[in-house]
Amino acid sequence: MRAWSSRAVRSSSTSAEKTQREREFQYEEIAPSGAARSILLDISPVVRIAPRHGMVQLVHDRFMRLEGDRACDLATGAEVRLDALTEAVPAETEASFGPLLEALDHGRDGYPRWVVADARSRRQATSTIERVATAAVRRGFVTISTDLYLRFRELLGAELRERTLLLAGSFGANRSRAHAALLDASARSARPHLLITFEYAAAHSGPALVREARATYALRHGSVAPPESPEVTQLIARASRADAFAAEGRHAAAERLLRDVTGALARRRAVQPAARLTITLARLLNERGRPEAAFAALGEAARLAQSGQDDELVVEARLGQAVTRIANAAFVEAESICRAALAADALSGRLQIWARAVLAEALLWQGRIDDLPDLSSTCEPSGLDAPVAAAVYEVEIRVLLAKGRVFDAGRRVELSKKLAEQSADPLVALIAHIADLTVLGTAGDLARAQDALQRAVAASRAARAPLRAAWARLTWIDALRRGGRGDEADRDLARLRCFGRVAPLLLRREIARRSVAEARSPARNPFAVIPRQSSLSVALVRIAQDDQDDREAIGRLIERLSVELQTSRIDLLSADAGPVTTVCSVGDGLMTTVGTRVLEAAFAIGPERHKGGWESGVPVRFGSRTSGAIVCRWPVDRTMPGDASELLELTAAIVAPRLDTLLTVTRDESKASMAVPELIGVSDAIAEVRKAIVRAAAAPFAVLIEGESGVGKELAARAVHHLSARRERRFCDVNCAALPEELLESELFGHARGAFSGAVADRAGLFEEADGGTLFLDEVADLSSRAQAKLLRAIQQQEVRRLGESFSRKVDTRLVAAANRDMRAEAAAGRFRQDLLYRLDVVRIRIPPLRERPDDIPVLAAHCWRLASARVGSRADLSTAVLAELARYQWPGNVRELQNVIASLAVAAPARGRVRASLLPPVISAATIVSSGRLAEAREQFERRFIEVALARAGGNRSRAARSLGLSRQGLLKTMVRLGIADDSNNL
Repeated sequence: MRAWSSRAVRSSSTSAEKTQREREFQYEEIAPSGAARSILLDISPVVRIAPRHGMVQLVHDRFMRLEGDRACDLATGAEVRLDALTEAVPAETEASFGPLLEALDHGRDGYPRWVVADARSRRQATSTIERVATAAVRRGFVTISTDLYLRFRELLGAELRERTLLLAGSFGANRSRAHAALLDASARSARPHLLITFEYAAAHSGPALVREARATYALRHGSVAPPESPEVTQLIARASRADAFAAEGRHAAAERLLRDVTGALARRRAVQPAARLTITLARLLNERGRPEAAFAALGEAARLAQSGQDDELVVEARLGQAVTRIANAAFVEAESICRAALAADALSGRLQIWARAVLAEALLWQGRIDDLPDLSSTCEPSGLDAPVAAAVYEVEIRVLLAKGRVFDAGRRVELSKKLAEQSADPLVALIAHIADLTVLGTAGDLARAQDALQRAVAASRAARAPLRAAWARLTWIDALRRGGRGDEADRDLARLRCFGRVAPLLLRREIARRSVAEARSPARNPFAVIPRQSSLSVALVRIAQDDQDDREAIGRLIERLSVELQTSRIDLLSADAGPVTTVCSVGDGLMTTVGTRVLEAAFAIGPERHKGGWESGVPVRFGSRTSGAIVCRWPVDRTMPGDASELLELTAAIVAPRLDTLLTVTRDESKASMAVPELIGVSDAIAEVRKAIVRAAAAPFAVLIEGESGVGKELAARAVHHLSARRERRFCDVNCAALPEELLESELFGHARGAFSGAVADRAGLFEEADGGTLFLDEVADLSSRAQAKLLRAIQQQEVRRLGESFSRKVDTRLVAAANRDMRAEAAAGRFRQDLLYRLDVVRIRIPPLRERPDDIPVLAAHCWRLASARVGSRADLSTAVLAELARYQWPGNVRELQNVIASLAVAAPARGRVRASLLPPVISAATIVSSGRLAEAREQFERRFIEVALARAGGNRSRAARSLGLSRQGLLKTMVRLGIADDSNNL
């Protein structure tokens, strides 16, 4: 067994030599104890390490290669062999750890999480980590224990960059170190990292309990430091001169002094004073417009504070990093650090106030006013340094202005001024004057705002803070534009543009934004944000109005709500059809449980806990009727937003008309399936035909029905008429192939008395008789060219002229045409007019032949047998053998042929008993019996017919047919080639 140990490294005169020496390390052989092997790590957090040979390689997002085929399991620290790794996932993972896996699936950038799982022992905790780690890797996480992360974070920096981490704390481990790991990961990237720690729980049965981390883990306020040596005391006293250098404007000298002193303190292991001085250096760098250098210094301060076991100092350094992120316009990254700091929920009062203020500033810049934390406790930010306390007041003032509470913001300004009077730091006075300028500019008091600007500029000179003076001038420019003094604002902005070239990214961006042409219009309050309810309602109404399909519109509405509320699952339920059914579902979280109760009670329920997560539901009402319910679930690591109930009610009101329309259409389709009893079948193909008939009936356009002879085209035409708004008027039909051309014209358009021999009286044509109703043209493909031309004119002009008359008559007739051939092919061959086809083929319905829907044959046969046996007085029943042979027949004559076969069978059947298969007509028996006496040929014949039936049942879809046969798609294709089966379906 190998164990890694580090060698103490002292700082050298140059940083390059220091980095090279710090990266060296050695390992020694330790005799293994027992069969299990684990890597024992004992590396100081201050020392950066890297392998002696090459770069570190991350294997399977969980293992770190050591040498040869050996690797370290980053989740548990165990040594494993790479050639023995498997990706098997325990079967109980998904069921036992549902809430935790739900948290893995529903993270978002800028929102690190900390959850706690119950465990009875260290062994159970390790087993849980192993199972969850495998599932986490499948979801794109890199699983690593907190101890290994804190030791190998520099070593694995390139591999972990921009990756989402699952940080696993061992059972009974130091919670502050786990929190430090989450803080460090959040400072490096804004990915939704997840920290899981374990708490002892009494023995219980059932899945492990998972909950959000709460105030059970307090931070240490620093370990008891040893007495400082005289040399350390002298170094700290020497560092105090940096303030005097900064006050004189000698910032370079102050920076050099602080760097020298912190380096000397770190070499003497005085890590706590070194960390504090590094934080002071970072603040100096940030005020001078160098946020990147400040961020790096604060990271070093956090590592020093962690080695000194001062958890509060670690959090303070990380919050400083969040401030530098905001200066670089990296708001999501700043939010991530603040939320990681607040995850423990047991920060001291001063750090909690500061963390909430920095988080509020990051959210303000993102325009997320509804997500702002509660800052009401910041009235007395005691314990904070005076500049930090003044910055907290400034953020709270901006939050109040964003919410339109100008009076309360003015009261906070007075508190900020009192703080400035009590402090001798000119920076505190500068921040107070800028806050005063912000409130006065928002209120429109330009005279007093100008005085505040002059005081802020004077304070910036005293504090040597030109960046804050630039922010004050930007605030003044906004006030001038709101007051209608755009020319003055443009002159001040022109002078400020030169400064923007060397400013940090956020300040440079704001200067550029005010320089665009659109900024010449009167400026609005820069901190005012549209409430989420207003912005969401506008978006939802637009979605509801733009989409045409009700189901698609409802899906988009629910999806937008899910994004807004950051839920793991939203279900739209309805009990319109009897049992509770899901109309729409967004998200793959755990199933919601309050939906049935919301539908039964018809009022909102929740929020309430279920499996660790929050659930809530509201009814969807249309008029006085409850048509559905919207139910939501949030993961275990996320709290329910405060305005979630209002947003759910808003969405329910907007979705109600769409849901009612969808349910109405569904009911109509159900009724339509029973409107024509003769159109019988249980297959998906005939169900699609019914839906097409319902859609065609609701439209006022011409309908073209295609299908082979005997499939029921006339039944479909009559169904279109009876389900349409023309059902009260006549339905007329004509067989275009049964009448000669001379009589067809008279039949369609009518004739006057004496128009031709035998016309002894006036007669109206079918167009006139079907006025206001429907005219069915059967076998329209058999019309002659002359009849096609006359029919085209009648359709185009909506008028007819009887034979022998000189005037036209207006008609309003809906045409339904039917053909037993492909009309597009007929038109392409020149046998049918293209322009006439365009007018007939507006809504197309294709009725598949009976051989393509074998599932319908037994149902149709039973229906036809009931009718035929009743007419002949027989009480016999069809045997299973008869139904099997009927299902195997190809039925070239379709339903009409089936009706005739059943009729002949009823005549030959006995009065009682079972009808035998021997009574079937010879044409069917000959087609279904095996025609060969050899076993190989009989097997091939059976396979061919069996596969043909499966393809027909699947509508020609080879993949679906292969699944029903228990074959792969490639295996089915090989079998079809072997048996010589041709499939012309395009639905592959």
